[in-house]
Formats: sequence, C-alpha cells, structure tokens
Amino acid sequence: MEISFLRASKSIATVGALALLTSLGCVENAIAQTSGQPASGQTGQQATGQAGQQPQKNYKDRAEYDLYSKITQTQDAKTRLDLLNQWQDKYPQSDFADDRAKYFINTLAQLAPTDPASRQQLIQKCLDMLKKDPKYFLADYYIALWGPAVGGANPPADLLSEVDSAAHGVLDGVDDTFNASKKPASVSDTQWSTLKNQAMALAHNALAWEAASKKDTATAESEYKASLQANPDQGTVSAAYGKLLVDDKKYPEGLFEYARAAQYAGPGPAVAPDARTKLLDYFNKAYKDYHGSADGADQILAQSKTNALPAADLNITSQADIANKQADAINARIASDPQFKLWYTIKQNLTGDNGDAFFNSNVKDAEIPGGAEGVKTFTGTVISIDPPDKPTKVVVGIEDATKPDATLEFSQALPTEALDKIKVGQKLDFSGVADSYTKDPYMLTFKDPTIPGVQTTAPPKRGRRKK
Repeated sequence: MEISFLRASKSIATVGALALLTSLGCVENAIAQTSGQPASGQTGQQATGQAGQQPQKNYKDRAEYDLYSKITQTQDAKTRLDLLNQWQDKYPQSDFADDRAKYFINTLAQLAPTDPASRQQLIQKCLDMLKKDPKYFLADYYIALWGPAVGGANPPADLLSEVDSAAHGVLDGVDDTFNASKKPASVSDTQWSTLKNQAMALAHNALAWEAASKKDTATAESEYKASLQANPDQGTVSAAYGKLLVDDKKYPEGLFEYARAAQYAGPGPAVAPDARTKLLDYFNKAYKDYHGSADGADQILAQSKTNALPAADLNITSQADIANKQADAINARIASDPQFKLWYTIKQNLTGDNGDAFFNSNVKDAEIPGGAEGVKTFTGTVISIDPPDKPTKVVVGIEDATKPDATLEFSQALPTEALDKIKVGQKLDFSGVADSYTKDPYMLTFKDPTIPGVQTTAPPKRGRRKK
C-alpha cells in the first residue's frame, strides 16, 4: 500500500538542515578546552597567558603584539573576524599562525549559526588546520556539523569526501577527546559521557546525509539509526529517519519514527511545534490508512514518546497482510467445512454485481441448504433474540460468531420450551426458505425456518371434554 508523507516532509523541511544536524550545545567549549583552542567567551588574560606559556614564539613587532592582544580582548565575533583578517594580511608569516588558525575557527564557529556565509569559510579553515594536524578533533567536528548545511541537497563531490573524512575523524577520535583524564573540572561525569554521545551522533548524522546524497538509502538508514542509538534526544533526526524508512516502504518503523518526531519537544533538537502538530495528525491518518483502523496507534505513540527507536518485535500489520491472513483462513475453512463452503458461495454471489439476479433465480423461496452438496443445515451462533419475552426474530452469525449475517423470522412467537435451547451465545442448526437479503451489511433472512430438535410453534390447545 502506497502512503505519501509529502505534506509531513515539507513541514519538516522548514526546520532546516541546521536544526537537523545541530545536536551538541555546550560540547564545543568542552572540546575546545581539550583541543588547546581558546573556548568561546575566553578572556584576554587567559589567551595572553597561553601565549606567555610559549616563550619560544616572538612577535614581529609591537604592532603585531597589539593586534594579537586586541583580538584576545574582543568579544564581538564579527569585529574579531575583521581583526583576524587584518592580522592575516599584515603578518602572513607569524610565530602565532597556529593560534591564529584556532582563533579563526573559534570565531567563524560563533558566526556560523546565524551567518551562512561564514560556514564555508569555517570549513576551509578547518581543512587547512587538518593539513597541519590531521587529528585536530574540533576541525573534524565543525566540518561534520556544517558540511551538510553548506552542501544542501546537491553537494559537490569534494564536499562529500571532506564530510566523510571529517565524520570518521570524529568517530575515530572521540574516545581520546573525551577521555576521562581530559574532562574539565566544571563538567560532571554524566555530562562528559553525554557530550561524547552527542559528538558521535553528529558524525553519524553527517554520514547519513552523505549517504542520502549518494542515493545510498541502506547506509543512510543505518547511520541515522546509529545516531539515535548514540543520542536518542533528536526529534529532527527521527523525522528524517522516518521519511527515509517510509520512502523505502518500511512503514512500521517509519510510522514509529514519525510518532517519535511528532511528540519529542526537547531538550535536544526538535521539530518546530507547528510541524509536530501536523506530523501527529499525519501519523494518525497514515497509521489508519496502513493498518486499516486506529487500533494500536495509541500504543505506538506511548512507546515512541519514551524511545527513539522501536523494539525489535515491532509489528504493525498492514491492511494487505490482514486481508491475506483472512483469505487464508477462509480458504482453509472452505476446504474443511462443506457447510461453510456453501454458505460462503451464496454470500459471494449475493454481494457481487449480479446479486439480485442470483437471488431471484437461485435463492428466493428456495429451501436452503436443502441437501445441496450434501449439506442439510447451516450452523450459526445466536447473537440476539427479539423481543426477549416473546421472540419472533433470532439473529445468528455463521461466518463470524460476533457478526450477524442470518436472520430467522417466525410468524408466531417462539414457545417457552424453544427458548431453553435458543440462547445468545449458543450454536444453532437451521434450514429454511430464503425470504430476502441485503448486500451491505450482508444479511440473508429466512422465513419460519426449521431448527432440528426444537419445536418453533406452540402445540395446539385441546378443549375440555364435555361431561
């Protein structure tokens, strides 16, 4: 069964690539400290102190020293970037070139969330840094973070390669970067572990984007799953993963991820509130379309509210699977039960396009089953007796004990003795003359049928003998 999630995906797209990939928060400052880079908001005294720890480095002149000092004391990222460019232009060769490169990365990273133009510059500075230090974790991290946003839906091949290398660099270096010995004193053990998992999730998201760009759906799905395993708190990733799964016709898993994205509100990246509302509405509709009813949808919503990934035994049966299972059961019953075979054959003809013609020529006023194919009676389960005190109508279910499909009508109220054997929930054998039928809901009505072993009319009353 084909299900379209285009409306849902359009609302997800409004979140943007930035929200999809940004999953780290304060991890940048923590990584910066372990990477030897001045962290965001570091004071000028801290930076000059670092410079003072490197006596082997010398300024070209007093002007370079003043420029460097001003950079370390400038809090505004745009102003600092202008000063860094001046330093680069005036002193292309500097003993502090590595420090300058790290300041460039730090400054551009501060600008990148709100200034798209700075993202490509940031990536280039990170690439330059990796040429000097191939294991510089923060450079890999920023390329993995911003490469997909820069590349969009049709990235160039060289950017795909750069993101791939950077994402693997993050995964390869994450254990060393987040080694317990490097944990800042201000960060708890739990926070440090969480930051590590978030960095891993970011790398997997970048690899998923790369795979999706190459139309490698299987790898993209695997990477999104790995991302959510590392960091479950990513509603936007659940949305992207869900769309991939649905596009790949993996509806149960895809519906689960849409349910997750529709409900997740933070603290990690979440789909915008208005988009979550649309996703929830769409999930409810898509679930019903796929399953055939809303049964079980509330369980999926409850599970996905607390889990980013479905359980291994997730099972949402499709309408097609349900229909096939029902067909298999009916065929098996037809093969083993001649009585049901005849009843079902009559029903199929009456509910078909030529139902009226079939009824008038083969069923109306006929005694059925009447011994056809050796069948003398039909057996059904009593569903209702009306009216209860003096019933003239008994409704039974033959194909399904809970769904009425045969009505037995009597010209006279059934005697009390008959009601001892005709009770709701009990099996009942009968045969009789077909009087009328309806297609939807299907019902075949019999007039004054015979019920073996049950007297359906009261015995005649005998008058008193005169003395």
